[in-house]
Parts: sequence; structure tokens; C-alpha cells
Amino acid sequence: MKAFTGLSLMLVLSAPALSQAAEQDPYAVIYDTVIQANANHAVTYCGELKQTLDSPSLDQRHQAFTQLAEGWGRVQASYILGAYDMAAMDYPLMVDYFHMGKEDIHESLGRIMKSDLAPSKALYKNSYKTLGALDDVMFSGPWTERRKAMAEVISSNVCKRLTQVRDGYQTHRADFLEDHDKALSLLVNAEIENIYKTRDWRIAQISGLTKDTLGKPKPENQQYPYSKASWVFIGAILETNKQLLADDQQPNVATIVYAKHGEEGLAAVQEALNASLLAYQGAPAEHNYNTGDMIPLFQGLLDLQKAFYRQLVGSIGVTATLIDADGD
Repeated sequence: MKAFTGLSLMLVLSAPALSQAAEQDPYAVIYDTVIQANANHAVTYCGELKQTLDSPSLDQRHQAFTQLAEGWGRVQASYILGAYDMAAMDYPLMVDYFHMGKEDIHESLGRIMKSDLAPSKALYKNSYKTLGALDDVMFSGPWTERRKAMAEVISSNVCKRLTQVRDGYQTHRADFLEDHDKALSLLVNAEIENIYKTRDWRIAQISGLTKDTLGKPKPENQQYPYSKASWVFIGAILETNKQLLADDQQPNVATIVYAKHGEEGLAAVQEALNASLLAYQGAPAEHNYNTGDMIPLFQGLLDLQKAFYRQLVGSIGVTATLIDADGD
């Protein structure tokens, strides 16, 4: 563990655009205003979604689901709880089963909708009680009492898991702050992992930008195909990285990097992140993951992976643990 001794003075001398915020411990600020705050918001959003299940308004239900998907994306972008609680390693899969397994969840849920078995018994698999399943039940067909009953069971499970995440972070704050080296490594690797998955799983494989899918978009395979909330999830990953890395969001990871004299690597990461954000914001409003439209975002995320892996991690004493994290 490296103590936070003398860091404020170093920051005043080396980091740009810092003010009184430099006097704060960036690790505590990151934990409280990013990690814990995002977990808190996700629990709130889940509760608000449950309240809309009684509403006849499709717009209200859709807005609530989209808000929850965005909130979960922010939690996922910096998810590190599993390193402090072994049980928590599986929480993300219990919230969102995207890109896991080969079962056709839509087909399975369709059979359950037609059955007479109570949803609490019929929805027996973890994969049937996730955000992806909720997307399907809420938006793949007309809203019925059966869909509502299933949505109530699924959303209750999602809210339960999100509450476990929130409470787990509350429990392990001191553990995070006790070991700064471990905390920084976990944060940076969480960023790299989710950038990689967003580039490969959520953009390339959906937009026809892999060797197997080249030029053949498969929007039906996106994370939330029925609500179309997949796009806001991607935005949440990018915005959380901005929150952690941008100079004007300090104190954050950038603050720590400056103190470790990793300015050059950070600059490369910030440049690639800004390019990715611009590409995301510039995508057609009614896009359908068309190959050409997604190339700028794909390239921005690929450059971001490489900047992390090749230019930043070594300069701050962090080892990237994700295979293929360099984008090759």
C-alpha cells in the first residue's frame, strides 16, 4: 500500500486545471461520487421502474427501463466489488446475462408466457431474471397481465442484486481506501475490461465489424433489442470513463496518474476517450448499428484500449489483466 502522503503538493505542481479539489483524497472521492453513488442511483432507478409496472403508459415504462439500463451501465463500467467479496463476483451475471450462454432466452420466455405456471416458479433460471429478460418481457410484445406478473418477478430479482451491490460497496469502503495500489489496479482493469467488451460485444459483433460478421449487422443481438436501451448503456460506459479520467472531473483517476508522473499515457487515453465520445454523440439518431455508422466509435474504442494497455498502465505501475486488452 502506498499512503496518500504529500500528494496534494505534487498535484498542485504537476496537474493542470486543479483547484481546491486537489486537497481531497482522490480515492475517497472516486469511491463516494462514482462507485458508491452510481450503485445508489441504480437501486433508486430499479425501484422507480417497479412502480411503473402498474402504469398503462408504455412511455413511462420505457423511460424507467432506459434509466435503469443507463444506471446499470455506470455501475458496470467500474465494477470492482468482486475483488472484496467473492460472492459479489457473480452479481453482474445475476443482473445482466448479456453475451453468456447459447440458450435462446426470447424463445424460452415465450414458452413461459404461454404457460399457466406461476412466474415465481417458471422463472427459475438466473438468466430468466435479468435485465435482458426484463427487456424482452416488457417490450417484445403487447403489455398483458401475464407480462406484468413476469416483469414484477424479474424486476424484484434485479433490484435485489443491485441492492446487494450497493450494500456491498458500503461495507467495503475502508478496504478500498486501505490499499491504494490494489484500488488503482482494480479501477483501471475494470475500465479496460468494459471498454473491450463494449468495443467487441456491443459494437463490433452487432455492427458487422468482426471477421465472422463483416459487413453484416446483427442488431437483433444487441444487449437490449426490444427497448433499444443498448445505446444508452454504451453511453454510460463512456461517461463513467470520462468521470474517472477527465481533467475537469478531478479529483479522479487522472489526479492519481499525474501524481505518478503518467501524464503522457494519460494524454493518449484522454484523446482516445474524447474521440470515442464524439463518435458516440455523432452517430445517427435512428441508427440500426449499421457497419459504416459504427466504424468511428469502434475505432475510438480500439484506440482507447491500446492507449490504456500500451501507454498508461506501465507508467503508473498497473498490470493489465485482460487478455487481448491491447486490441490485437
